[in-house]
Amino acid sequence: MSDRRQDLHLFIPGPASVTPEVLEAMAHPITPHYGDDFVAAYNRCIDCMQQIFMTENDLFLLVGPGTAAADAALTSALPDGARALVLTNGFFGDRFVEMCQMNRAETEKMEFAPGEPIDADRVADRLAQGPAFDAVVWVHHETSMGVLNPVEPIAKAARKHGALSIVDAVSSIGGTEMRVDDWGVDLCVTVGNKCLATPPGIAAISVSDAAWDAIDRNDNTRGWYLDLRVWRKYRQDWPIWHPYPTTVPTGVLYALRAGLEQLMADGLEQRIARTAEAAQAVRHGLRQVGFEMFVDDAWASPITTAVKAHPMVPADVLLGYLLKTHNMHLSGGIGPMHGKIFRVGHMGQAIERDEVELLLHAIEEGLRLHGAEIPVGASLEGIWPEVAV
Repeated sequence: MSDRRQDLHLFIPGPASVTPEVLEAMAHPITPHYGDDFVAAYNRCIDCMQQIFMTENDLFLLVGPGTAAADAALTSALPDGARALVLTNGFFGDRFVEMCQMNRAETEKMEFAPGEPIDADRVADRLAQGPAFDAVVWVHHETSMGVLNPVEPIAKAARKHGALSIVDAVSSIGGTEMRVDDWGVDLCVTVGNKCLATPPGIAAISVSDAAWDAIDRNDNTRGWYLDLRVWRKYRQDWPIWHPYPTTVPTGVLYALRAGLEQLMADGLEQRIARTAEAAQAVRHGLRQVGFEMFVDDAWASPITTAVKAHPMVPADVLLGYLLKTHNMHLSGGIGPMHGKIFRVGHMGQAIERDEVELLLHAIEEGLRLHGAEIPVGASLEGIWPEVAV
């Protein structure tokens, strides 16, 4: 019996498929998580991450998922009773509300319509009304809806009114632009297993000077591991031998370095352009076989495409067919969107042209199997620009 894992195709919003070179790096023999060689690899990852974040701020690599880094931002910077304005237009924004509340912040939820971006002008007006907030918290790429939210105008409005900006860029960094320093983001988090196309297990967080001021004023310690002061202390006290407070998964770190080196070699702008090209191709191809996009092109994410269910085939039926017959994983809708939409991730190997074409061919086949009269190859007509990106 063949191993179906060998021809697995991930078209989900993470984790992303990785290159053979990254997999090979992950199989590095178990080594100590300290000492000259490993610390050099660790520091190289930080250097690459700072370039990708476009920041000169302190940056730390935490062992855990992106949510761990988001929790570290909140627990480190927000004392008990801090006022947090949480902006939400989907599942992960709503989860930020819960996370702020569990970090004992006085939390105000500001909602925006599903499938539409956060309105930066409304946020600025709310901040101007007062009373003052300690932090504004939001998600850059709301993967549950396939919407890309603005960052720069909200971060600048937050700073104008004395609030920290805390941004979840877990599924956006590496796939679209994030200028942490130019845009004035105080705490920004991401993870390796999304657009950076490396295995799960390591998250990154950047910390501005303003964020450090807030962190150092916070007397309400809620733990040790996720307190960024602990991470700073180890970097300061043991920079050469062990600049982190816990064991680091060595294989995952080496795989992270391999993936980041590939991104550096490709060029960040090139990776972002290829991601957008793949998204545009999928959206165009799906429209040609009868699908309607859930999100307007003006603010649709280049990283996740949210698609309304086809009028002839329920979303769950189509996704089940793709998984069973073609070993392709796509994502359904979350919560109230379940059954109404499905989501296609554009990250990792899913941004390659041959993968995009394979997906569209399979979707065509599934539609025809369920009675749709679609010519073979209809979804591929005109999906690529004349000049390759």
